Amino acid sequence: MTTKERIIETAIALFNEKGTHAVTTNHIAAAMDISPGNLYYHFRNKAEIIRAIFDQMDRVGFDDYQQIIALHPAGSLAAMEETFLMIQRFNWRYRFFKRELTVFILNDPLLRERHIKVHQAMLQLIRHSIASSVAQGMLRSMPEDELNLFTEEIWLLTLFWLNYLEVGGEEITEETLRRGNELVRQTVRCRMTDQGLRLMEKHAG
Repeated sequence: MTTKERIIETAIALFNEKGTHAVTTNHIAAAMDISPGNLYYHFRNKAEIIRAIFDQMDRVGFDDYQQIIALHPAGSLAAMEETFLMIQRFNWRYRFFKRELTVFILNDPLLRERHIKVHQAMLQLIRHSIASSVAQGMLRSMPEDELNLFTEEIWLLTLFWLNYLEVGGEEITEETLRRGNELVRQTVRCRMTDQGLRLMEKHAG
């Protein structure tokens, strides 16, 4: 692992533990047992470190999703549920970012621009997944306005389930993460075809 990669990993650990406001670049350098000057050679300030972490998040999320669709067809119930759990584990790995997301994108125009691009890409991915489910006969076709709302509904639940658990004082466990999948199922159920409902019951069993 390079020094730059170590800085990023150390920062993630400290940010997750204490939040970004309480952690300075000096804290990160001290935790790594390197000089602040060595850290500044790679990153000029904390904002650059946070942006680098976001870039890592983008790569990791893409790679994790590719592993899922290599095993399960896009739009299948298995793909949807495995993707939901993957994103929740991903969100926990970078939990400081989810906790402080609004502040980040309001205060850093560069990060806001990058985040909006990823946000729009995720909406398109979910929309494509829904279209694949319709093509497979699992979901009924729906008018454009309903499709847009359904896409946002799924993404909203996926994006903020971890935050919901934390603000409710619940422990983050595999059980509480999987409970989110039950909400996804409930959200999807009313738009499923008879074939889709049979497959859902079979998958649940």
